[in-house]
Amino acid sequence: MRWMCVQIESKAVEQGSPTLGFRVLSSWAERLVGLLGTGPSAPPVALMRCGSIHTYGMAYPIDVALVGRHGEVLASVRALPPGRVLSHAAAYCAFERPASPCPWPLVGEALRVTSLSFDSDRAAQPCAVLPDPVGEAVGP
Repeated sequence: MRWMCVQIESKAVEQGSPTLGFRVLSSWAERLVGLLGTGPSAPPVALMRCGSIHTYGMAYPIDVALVGRHGEVLASVRALPPGRVLSHAAAYCAFERPASPCPWPLVGEALRVTSLSFDSDRAAQPCAVLPDPVGEAVGP
Protein backbone atom coordinates (compact mmCIF):
# COMPACT_ATOMS: atom_id res chain seq x y z
CA MET A 1 0.00 0.00 0.00
CA ARG A 2 1.35 3.41 -0.95
CA TRP A 3 1.07 6.60 1.09
CA MET A 4 1.49 10.14 -0.22
CA CYS A 5 2.06 13.42 1.55
CA VAL A 6 1.11 16.64 -0.21
CA GLN A 7 1.61 20.25 0.73
CA ILE A 8 -0.92 22.96 -0.04
CA GLU A 9 0.68 25.82 -1.96
CA SER A 10 -1.21 29.07 -1.75
CA LYS A 11 -0.47 32.76 -2.15
CA ALA A 12 -2.44 33.28 1.08
CA VAL A 13 -0.09 30.98 3.01
CA GLU A 14 3.41 32.42 3.23
CA GLN A 15 5.06 29.83 5.47
CA GLY A 16 4.12 26.60 7.14
CA SER A 17 1.66 25.47 4.50
CA PRO A 18 -0.25 22.45 5.82
CA THR A 19 0.93 19.01 4.75
CA LEU A 20 -1.70 16.30 4.38
CA GLY A 21 -1.20 12.51 4.23
CA PHE A 22 -3.21 10.22 1.93
CA ARG A 23 -3.46 6.49 1.20
CA VAL A 24 -2.98 6.15 -2.58
CA LEU A 25 -5.69 4.23 -4.47
CA SER A 26 -4.60 3.48 -8.03
CA SER A 27 -6.42 0.36 -9.25
CA TRP A 28 -9.90 0.56 -10.77
CA ALA A 29 -11.40 -1.46 -7.90
CA GLU A 30 -9.71 0.67 -5.22
CA ARG A 31 -10.92 3.89 -6.86
CA LEU A 32 -14.45 2.53 -7.25
CA VAL A 33 -14.69 1.82 -3.52
CA GLY A 34 -12.76 4.88 -2.23
CA LEU A 35 -14.07 5.64 1.27
CA LEU A 36 -17.23 3.54 0.83
CA GLY A 37 -17.79 1.19 3.76
CA THR A 38 -15.53 3.16 6.08
CA GLY A 39 -16.38 5.36 9.04
CA PRO A 40 -15.71 9.01 9.92
CA SER A 41 -12.25 8.09 11.27
CA ALA A 42 -11.05 6.59 7.94
CA PRO A 43 -7.69 7.79 6.63
CA PRO A 44 -7.77 10.28 3.73
CA VAL A 45 -7.34 8.78 0.25
CA ALA A 46 -5.93 9.94 -3.09
CA LEU A 47 -7.68 8.42 -6.13
CA MET A 48 -5.27 8.45 -9.07
CA ARG A 49 -6.51 8.86 -12.67
CA CYS A 50 -9.91 9.93 -11.37
CA GLY A 51 -11.89 12.93 -12.60
CA SER A 52 -15.24 12.15 -11.00
CA ILE A 53 -16.36 10.91 -7.60
CA HIS A 54 -19.68 9.92 -6.07
CA THR A 55 -20.93 9.63 -2.52
CA TYR A 56 -23.71 7.12 -3.17
CA GLY A 57 -23.84 4.63 -0.30
CA MET A 58 -21.74 6.82 1.99
CA ALA A 59 -22.84 7.11 5.61
CA TYR A 60 -21.16 10.47 6.26
CA PRO A 61 -20.11 13.65 4.38
CA ILE A 62 -16.63 13.94 2.88
CA ASP A 63 -14.24 16.69 1.84
CA VAL A 64 -13.23 16.38 -1.83
CA ALA A 65 -10.65 18.13 -4.02
CA LEU A 66 -10.34 17.41 -7.75
CA VAL A 67 -6.84 18.19 -9.00
CA GLY A 68 -5.34 18.64 -12.47
CA ARG A 69 -2.15 17.10 -13.91
CA HIS A 70 0.06 19.89 -12.58
CA GLY A 71 -1.35 19.91 -9.05
CA GLU A 72 -3.84 22.72 -9.60
CA VAL A 73 -7.01 22.44 -7.50
CA LEU A 74 -9.92 22.56 -9.97
CA ALA A 75 -12.82 21.83 -7.60
CA SER A 76 -13.05 21.69 -3.82
CA VAL A 77 -16.09 20.87 -1.71
CA ARG A 78 -16.21 20.57 2.07
CA ALA A 79 -18.73 18.19 3.69
CA LEU A 80 -20.15 16.83 0.42
CA PRO A 81 -23.23 14.90 1.59
CA PRO A 82 -24.06 11.30 0.63
CA GLY A 83 -25.83 10.76 -2.69
CA ARG A 84 -23.93 13.37 -4.71
CA VAL A 85 -21.54 13.43 -7.69
CA LEU A 86 -18.62 15.79 -8.25
CA SER A 87 -16.62 15.87 -11.49
CA HIS A 88 -14.35 18.10 -13.54
CA ALA A 89 -13.34 17.41 -17.15
CA ALA A 90 -9.70 18.40 -16.55
CA ALA A 91 -9.27 16.55 -13.22
CA TYR A 92 -6.53 13.94 -13.05
CA CYS A 93 -6.95 12.79 -9.45
CA ALA A 94 -9.26 13.21 -6.48
CA PHE A 95 -8.44 13.66 -2.82
CA GLU A 96 -11.04 12.60 -0.25
CA ARG A 97 -11.34 12.46 3.51
CA PRO A 98 -14.15 12.31 6.05
CA ALA A 99 -15.46 15.86 6.58
CA SER A 100 -13.15 17.73 8.94
CA PRO A 101 -12.49 21.31 10.05
CA CYS A 102 -8.75 20.79 9.34
CA PRO A 103 -7.08 22.66 6.44
CA TRP A 104 -8.21 21.62 2.96
CA PRO A 105 -7.09 22.84 -0.48
CA LEU A 106 -9.21 25.49 -2.22
CA VAL A 107 -9.79 26.16 -5.91
CA GLY A 108 -6.83 28.16 -7.23
CA GLU A 109 -4.32 26.61 -4.83
CA ALA A 110 -1.94 23.84 -5.83
CA LEU A 111 -0.85 20.56 -4.27
CA ARG A 112 2.77 19.46 -4.30
CA VAL A 113 3.81 15.90 -3.44
CA THR A 114 6.39 16.00 -0.65
CA SER A 115 6.81 12.24 -0.09
CA LEU A 116 5.67 8.86 -1.35
CA SER A 117 6.15 5.71 0.70
CA PHE A 118 5.07 2.07 0.93
CA ASP A 119 5.27 2.21 4.73
CA SER A 120 2.41 4.02 6.46
CA ASP A 121 4.53 4.73 9.55
CA ARG A 122 7.25 6.41 7.50
CA ALA A 123 4.74 8.28 5.35
CA ALA A 124 3.04 9.70 8.42
CA GLN A 125 6.22 11.10 9.97
CA PRO A 126 6.69 14.16 7.72
CA CYS A 127 2.94 14.79 7.50
CA ALA A 128 0.91 16.91 9.84
CA VAL A 129 -1.16 14.74 12.15
CA LEU A 130 -4.83 15.23 11.41
CA PRO A 131 -7.15 15.15 14.41
CA ASP A 132 -10.06 12.73 14.36
CA PRO A 133 -12.64 14.00 11.84
CA VAL A 134 -15.85 15.43 13.18
CA GLY A 135 -19.22 13.98 12.31
CA GLU A 136 -20.44 17.25 10.81
CA ALA A 137 -18.53 20.11 9.22
CA VAL A 138 -19.54 23.46 7.79
CA GLY A 139 -20.00 23.41 4.01
CA PRO A 140 -18.21 25.62 1.44
